[in-house]
Order: sequence, then C-alpha cells, then structure tokens
Amino acid sequence: MNEQLIIQQTRHWVETLVVGLNFCPFARKELANTRYQVCHQTGMVQAIERLLDECDYLDAHPEIVTSLLIFPHFEDFEQYLLLLEEANLSLDNNALRGIYQLASFHPDYYFEGEAKDAAAHFTNRAPYPVLHLLRESSIEQAVSKYRDPENIPARNIATAEKLGRDKLQSMLDACKQQD
Repeated sequence: MNEQLIIQQTRHWVETLVVGLNFCPFARKELANTRYQVCHQTGMVQAIERLLDECDYLDAHPEIVTSLLIFPHFEDFEQYLLLLEEANLSLDNNALRGIYQLASFHPDYYFEGEAKDAAAHFTNRAPYPVLHLLRESSIEQAVSKYRDPENIPARNIATAEKLGRDKLQSMLDACKQQD
C-alpha cells in the first residue's frame, strides 16, 4: 500500500468534497494544520493503540489542530463501526473526552433510517475509512464564530440531495484516481 498515494487521495477528498462543497465550514481554515496518517493496523486493539498514540502526538504538537487517521484495512463498514465504537470508548476510558472528539468517514457510510441510495450518506463518505481526531477546543472556537451551526447537517443534506448520488459518487471516485 502506497502511503503517499492514500494521503494524496484523502487530501484531495478533503479539498474537493469536505471543503469544496462546504460540508465542514471550518475545514478550510485548518487545511495547513491538518495531519494525515495511514494506519496499517488490522486488529482492533492495535488500531485503538494507534489512535491513543495520535492523541499523545497531538498533545505534544499543539500547532496541529486535527488529524485524519486513515485505516485502509477497515473497509468492512460493520467492522469500521466497531472500531468507531471502541475508539469513542477509549477516549472516555482515557479521560480524553472533552479534549478530543471523533468524526467518522467511510466509503460505505450510511445513516441508519435513510434509504441505502440516499445522497445524504455522501456527507460522511471518504475514499478510505477515516477516524478524524479533532481538538475539542478548536471546535468550540470555530462554532462560536459561526452563525447557525446547528443547521450545518441539514444544509449538507440539502447540498448532497441537490447534487445527487451519481454526481457525488463520481466526485468520490475521482479522489481515488489521484496519482
């Protein structure tokens, strides 16, 4: 697995979908302060250890605001959801909740209760499984300066529905064509 290619493809996704479609209105400002890491762990315990190591890294490097941990071996969505659940439990068990928060992205992401082919799923789809580790303080600061932050999810869904599933899938596929 070519780490640089995976990072390049993930960065392209952030720039074209997350920032380009304004799915996260705070992301543009932090592009230069984002760390991308490919995590080759295949087991749950090792993946959680990697997440906690990244928290330590961020503790030691306050200039880095956010980190995208790319887990290409967690391509099975159900397995990824278990990873996400364990990751959140680990933040709680290690007194890291309130310091860090996770956002989740996966190529097969879907929201329970939504139609499988709903365009809304693309607000959380990425070229690879990703755990996005964010500093809670940076979120609070960004949200405090943003008018109507509680409306972001509804606006994102409206954007996704306007573009449509086919267009969004094409954009996501194009991220994987980056080389």
